[in-house]
Amino acid sequence: DASKGGESELLDPEIAYIRLRDENPDFIAAMMHPKAMIIPANNDPRSDFRPDSIGPVFETDPVSGHLNMRYTARSRNIIWRDDPVTTQARSFLTAVLQNDPLIVRHKLKSGQGIISNNVLHNRTGFIDASDDSSSRLLYRIRYKERVSVA
Repeated sequence: DASKGGESELLDPEIAYIRLRDENPDFIAAMMHPKAMIIPANNDPRSDFRPDSIGPVFETDPVSGHLNMRYTARSRNIIWRDDPVTTQARSFLTAVLQNDPLIVRHKLKSGQGIISNNVLHNRTGFIDASDDSSSRLLYRIRYKERVSVA
């Protein structure tokens, strides 16, 4: 457990989609544009090469119909489509991700975990315990297919 901070903040991407759609349907069109967001290539010779990742923020899976969201809140190493509606949609989405009443906030305790399908997530800053046996360890697993929900 962190001695201070470290609260997880989680939001279902479908809630974010609904908030954007209800505010302005043009926001959804902008975020579904095939070049809405670019994560530039990783050309660092010390790590694996990764080409530019270009695509929409929201898309529906053609087979399952599930909504997928590809998003990052980072301000570096990200290129957003340069048009006014995309800029407005990003600003509105930022506000949703900070203030939405449906954000689930939870501080994980030792041995706890979360399994989800591409949930929007953030974690508040934390101060780790000074005792190494109590320091935090987080495993992140990426699934190529959705986790089945029974």
